[in-house]
Amino acid sequence: MPKGKVACGRFLKPFGVGGELKFEPYFPEDINPASLASAVVRHKPGKARADLEILIASARPLSGGLWAIRPDGCGSPEEAAEFTNAELMVDRALMPKLGDGEYLAEDIIGCRVVDAQGTLIGAVRDVYSTGANDIWELKGVDGRELLVPAIAHVIVSVDLESRTITINVLEGLFD
Repeated sequence: MPKGKVACGRFLKPFGVGGELKFEPYFPEDINPASLASAVVRHKPGKARADLEILIASARPLSGGLWAIRPDGCGSPEEAAEFTNAELMVDRALMPKLGDGEYLAEDIIGCRVVDAQGTLIGAVRDVYSTGANDIWELKGVDGRELLVPAIAHVIVSVDLESRTITINVLEGLFD
């Protein structure tokens, strides 16, 4: 991940014939894509593509909180398709101040996860937003994929300095 950058949203799919893409902002109240001049595109793991710094040629609001964004040099739906499902990374300074108990995915990914007794469970591999709450995907010490709801009954503490998260392992959580 580019140093000092955080994800502000993701490209969905090509929109129209002029090289635009539908864009879903993660912080619709706080980040105005039309005010961005440049950003970094990060493709999902497995795409085998390096981060790419882009200029934003145009950005306009659509309905439902979505935007139409055209990266500079992108002039067709085929060129736009190369950005599908990629995240747009911006300088961390542009992000809103977070409240207590709120974290950016970039801060959580890679943290060790332990239970209340300090036993290592795994490490956070990804964060998914479901609308009601986030889900943290862990890679367990046994190699299994584990899903943890980021809710008050489960998350005991998050220590970003030590990069350690303590959770309550509720009955049936990992069954």
